Amino acid sequence: MYRKIAAVLFPVSLIALVATGVWGYYESKDKDSVLIKAENQYQRAFHELNDHMDQLNEEMGKSLAINSAKQTTTSMTNVWRLTYAAQNDIAQLPMTLMPFHKAEEFLSDLGTFSYKIGVRDLHVQPMSNNEWKSLHALYNHQKEIRSNLHQLQSKVMNKNLRWMDVELALASEDNPMDNTIIDGFHKVNKMVEQYPEADWGPTVNNLKVRQKEKYTRLKGNPITAAEAKRKVAQLMNRPSTKNMSVVLNKKGDYQTYSVRYPLKSGDVYTDVTKIGGHVVWMIDERPVGKAKLNFDQAEAGAKRFLTRIGFPDMSVISYNQADNLLSLNYVHRENGVLVYPQALTVKVALDNGNVVGIQAAEYVFNFHEKAKGKPKLTEAGARKYVSPRLKIQKTNLASIYGEDGNEALCYEFLGTIDKDQFRVFINAKNGNEELVEKITKADISKA
Repeated sequence: MYRKIAAVLFPVSLIALVATGVWGYYESKDKDSVLIKAENQYQRAFHELNDHMDQLNEEMGKSLAINSAKQTTTSMTNVWRLTYAAQNDIAQLPMTLMPFHKAEEFLSDLGTFSYKIGVRDLHVQPMSNNEWKSLHALYNHQKEIRSNLHQLQSKVMNKNLRWMDVELALASEDNPMDNTIIDGFHKVNKMVEQYPEADWGPTVNNLKVRQKEKYTRLKGNPITAAEAKRKVAQLMNRPSTKNMSVVLNKKGDYQTYSVRYPLKSGDVYTDVTKIGGHVVWMIDERPVGKAKLNFDQAEAGAKRFLTRIGFPDMSVISYNQADNLLSLNYVHRENGVLVYPQALTVKVALDNGNVVGIQAAEYVFNFHEKAKGKPKLTEAGARKYVSPRLKIQKTNLASIYGEDGNEALCYEFLGTIDKDQFRVFINAKNGNEELVEKITKADISKA
C-alpha cells in the first residue's frame, strides 16, 4: 500500500521540486536584472553629474572675463541650464537620507542667481560690481565642490563601489555602515555649510526667505515612528504595518520619518513629516507590466486616490507618459482659482491603475497659501497683454509666485503656437507678464 502511494507521490514531488527550482531561478534572475538596471542608472547619473559640474565650472570661469552684455546673457543662461542639469542628476541618485541638502541648495540658488541676470536687459541694467564679486566667490565655491566630487568619482571607479550598497546602508535602522560614497557626499555637504553667506541679491534672497518660512508653517502635533508607519499603511490602503522599518531624519529644514515597506512585488519608500504626519513623497519600486489602461481610466484612479488620502479639489494641469507610467501634475482649485503653490505629482502604473509614486512637498508646505485679492483687469483686458501669436484655448484665474517671489493673482492663458503648448500668466492687477511656460505634454481641456 505504502509503496503504491510512494510510487505515485515521488514523481509528483520531484516535478514540484523541479518546478519550484525553475520558478525560483527565474524570480532570482528577474530580481538581479532589476538591481543591475537600477545600479546602471545610478552610475550613469553620478558620472553625468560630474560632467555637468565640469561644464559649469568652465562656463562660470569664462563669465568672469566677459565684458559685453550679449555674451554675459549667453553665459549666465548657460550657467542656469547647467545647474538645472546637475540638480536633475542628483534627483536620480538615492539621496533621500544622504547629507547633501546644503550642496543642492547651493546649486538651486546659483541657478536662480544666474537666471535673473541672464534674462534681464543688461544694456539697461548691466551686471553690478557686487554681482561680479558674488559670481567670483561662487565660482571658487563651485570649483571646490567639483574637485571633491572628482575625488569621490575616482574612488567609485577604482574600488568598483556600488550605489545599491548605499541604498542598503541608508535604509538600515541600525547605524549606517561605513560607506565611501556616503562619506564623500557628507564631506561636500559639510564644506558647503562652512561657506560664508553669498550676496544673492534681493530677488533670490526673497525667494530663500519664503522657502525657509514655509517649513515653519506646518500644522499639527509631532507624531511617533509608530504613527508614521500607520500613515503609510493608510496611504497604501493596507491593514497592517508589519515588516515596516522607519528612520527619523533630524537634519535639514524639517524632520521626517523615512518608512521602508518591503512587499513581495517590491519595496515602497515614503517620507512623512514629524510635525503633523504629512506624506511628502512615496515611491513603489515594483516592476510595471504592459499598459492596459487609457488616460481617463488612470486619471480617474489617481483622483480617487487623492480624495482618499485627503487631497480634495485637485485639477490636472499637465501630464507625461513613459515606460507604462502616467505622471499627472495637479494643483489645488479654490473657489475657481488654481493655487499653483499647492501642487503635487502622482505617478500611476498603467498595468493595473495603482499609484506607484507621489511627490507632495509643495502642497504640504504651501497648504497655508490661499488665493488673495480680486482681479482689477477683466479677462478681455488681460488678454491684450498676451502674444497675438498664441492661439488661446482656455483661461483660468490662478495664484502663483511671481519672479520677485511674491504672490500674484493672474489670468492663466493656455494655448498653442504651431504644435507646441504654452501656459502664460498675466498679472490680473497690472497686466505684467509674470511667467511663460512651455508644456511638454498636457491635456489642457481638462485643466
